[in-house]
Amino acid sequence: MEHFCNPFTMDSFKTGLLFGPFNNMTKLETLLETFESEIQELRTARLSVLERANSGIDLCQRLLAKLRTLVVTEGFADRDAEVHFFKDIKTVPLGYLVYYTEVRKCELKLPKMGRKPKLKFLKGERERLNHFFRSHLEFHRYLQEGRFDRDRLYFTRNRMSSHPLREGYTYCYDMDFETSHDLLLATFKGMERYGNYLQELEGRLEALGSGTYEREYQKASGFTFTQSPTAAMEVIYALKLAKFIDHGDFEIKAFVEFFCRTFNMEIKDPYGLFKQISQRKTNRAKHLQRLVDALLNALDDRDGYIL
Repeated sequence: MEHFCNPFTMDSFKTGLLFGPFNNMTKLETLLETFESEIQELRTARLSVLERANSGIDLCQRLLAKLRTLVVTEGFADRDAEVHFFKDIKTVPLGYLVYYTEVRKCELKLPKMGRKPKLKFLKGERERLNHFFRSHLEFHRYLQEGRFDRDRLYFTRNRMSSHPLREGYTYCYDMDFETSHDLLLATFKGMERYGNYLQELEGRLEALGSGTYEREYQKASGFTFTQSPTAAMEVIYALKLAKFIDHGDFEIKAFVEFFCRTFNMEIKDPYGLFKQISQRKTNRAKHLQRLVDALLNALDDRDGYIL
């Protein structure tokens, strides 16, 4: 996909020159710093993709509401301050709002079963992103070239007769809190992040399907599985059939290779071992039963606490 070259960074948002003579600069700086901190915490939180996206959308919407209140009640000292706000400040939470909204839609629409249907869906998403960037080449080029000559046209509120954002977005104009191009710029930023998200997700799926893992997905392990390969196969099939990992949507061979690398063991014939397990007459899941018994005994002995 084409990449959006963003010449503005969060560090530049914190300078007085960039903010311009906004009437309440201290409050604005505090809001942005708090938002960036919350976004960073959200990235490392133990949440599902959908939970993280929903939380991100809420963070963005709350900050945008606060920014709108500041703009409506206090206004701008001059046109340059207005340009700085709509080009460099508002587009921070608005860009993340676009990103988390796209991630949420992807998570809800992504096929739940089968690696190939998932990859096909992701390919369609990449094509949609490319189409979006191609549809706005002139503005994209304006940003990449670091130009400022049209900023007052694009990022002040007296030019709302022309709004360039096209298909796929239903958006009600807010004449007090929107310019002709602030949403488009934020969408560029959000789509760039979303494109990176798609590439990472696609890479994980391709690596899992081939049974190989790129270095960035590998984690060094000092742990060893100390039971038999048959015991390992009971655990692996249980994880798949109970849908504890990837909703059970993975190939046994690929996962066995991952399991062996992670826990320093060798399983030569996983399907043959599972056939042996299925042919047992009694205690067919004996190794899993050992796990259950060990946990229950420990809970009973320690009143629910494992030391």
